[in-house]
Amino acid sequence: MKNIKYIILFAAVVFTTAGCKKFLNVTPIEAQSGNNFWKTREEVEGFTNGIYARLRSKVAGTPQFFSGDDRAFFPALEIRGNSVNVISIDNDGANTFNALIGNNMKFIISSNKRYDNLMKKIMSWKEWYDVIAAANIMYFEIDKVPSSSLPDADRKRYKAEAVFLRNLSYMFICKLFGDAVYYTEAYHSTPLARTPQVEVMRKCIADMTAAKADLPTTYNDVSSNGFRPTKATAVALLMHLNMWAAAWDTADKTKYYEAVKTLAAEMDTYTNYKLLPITPENTLKIFKGRSTENLFGILQDFNYGEGFSLPAGFSYYFSHYPYRGTITKTASSMAYNKDYISKLYPAGIPDARLTTWFENYDSGTGTFQFKKFANIYATGSGTAISVTSDDSAIIFRLPDCYLLTAEALAELGDEGGARNFVNRVREAATAPPIVLGGQDLKDEIYRERCRELIGEGQFFFDLVRTKRVVNSDFTKSPISVANLNAGAWTWPLTISADERSANPYLIGNNFWN
Repeated sequence: MKNIKYIILFAAVVFTTAGCKKFLNVTPIEAQSGNNFWKTREEVEGFTNGIYARLRSKVAGTPQFFSGDDRAFFPALEIRGNSVNVISIDNDGANTFNALIGNNMKFIISSNKRYDNLMKKIMSWKEWYDVIAAANIMYFEIDKVPSSSLPDADRKRYKAEAVFLRNLSYMFICKLFGDAVYYTEAYHSTPLARTPQVEVMRKCIADMTAAKADLPTTYNDVSSNGFRPTKATAVALLMHLNMWAAAWDTADKTKYYEAVKTLAAEMDTYTNYKLLPITPENTLKIFKGRSTENLFGILQDFNYGEGFSLPAGFSYYFSHYPYRGTITKTASSMAYNKDYISKLYPAGIPDARLTTWFENYDSGTGTFQFKKFANIYATGSGTAISVTSDDSAIIFRLPDCYLLTAEALAELGDEGGARNFVNRVREAATAPPIVLGGQDLKDEIYRERCRELIGEGQFFFDLVRTKRVVNSDFTKSPISVANLNAGAWTWPLTISADERSANPYLIGNNFWN
């Protein structure tokens, strides 16, 4: 399978060392030095695909029938602090997910069941730094590839792609853990302390801004669109970096909102991207990952051997047969709380998302069916048939960018502009336009993100970023202001003994220690 080839290549080129590999340091071997590193474009491409395989392994794992390397990354980000009812889930999962909903991370740390261990995999940042280390090597070594093998335009594109991959990783590190150990040098080995996350965001913004022009507007190879970065992908990342910085910078936030406004104007120049009306057919296209509104995601495709672990998909928890499981799987393991989902999609207000993505949306029981992630494949036959999700993991798409823009414009006092961007998203959902102003407009933009991006792993990040995590109107488990400031919003950070030995400056997240 294609993914196996890339993983093997990646491991051979990046992580095979003569000695031991230390934290934040990928030790080169003799064959990697100088002009001996890569000689052809194919070798560069293979190394690049290896980085994507590493990224995919971090957030999605591998199919259970392959190695049992399970992940629950994006579902956990959606479920934490959310208004979710746990109906029934195997292997004592109810205790884990109720703790996650209640922000009781200490329970998860102290427990050792299957789903506790899935959550603990999120608490490690090592794999993010593996991606960063490899991206830094790629950026450094690619200049040594002979020009006869790699034209200058391709060289610049690969370097910009490396910049994107490291900044995407830093974004997730900061959103998960707060302050990060920041470096961009290849083969870094000097122990470093954690850098304040606002400073990390600023560095990432400058880094990505400088490289953005070297990314393509689109790819000639259509299979790369939606899964390799373009200029518009960089715009999406920069929007997220700016909005996360604005959340934590205690100085003037206006510069971040103005930056998002400027980025939105640039996004509008990329005419190959547009919103799709919400229909069952378009939903399949969007979450397969190559539609006109897809900016970046991680491919899952059973036909090409590109599979995720079962718990990595949202439908594993919120769907039942015929969207997930065997014919005996007649109830979903989880459902949104009736009061929450009814406020999100009020009765009597037209919304194609409600009619397209849900069955029994307000039941609060196992009859709840989530149909947003409806790409599937089936194995077996007859009564032994089993249905598995085949949706890709979508990290950035156009409605997300429009709603971040609406949020930024509302903060700048441009309510007309804010309504314009939020109503672009509502028009695609055949929902009536928003006409509110003031704080009501800001709250409605937030709720629109909850409606549009439901199930995509944005919920807890948005809850924290907008500080609505302290308000019981927006979360089932509010965090006090004091605990928020003390770091209760972060994930506990697991630091191994080897990592501490290699870097004595490392500290965890004190709130969870």
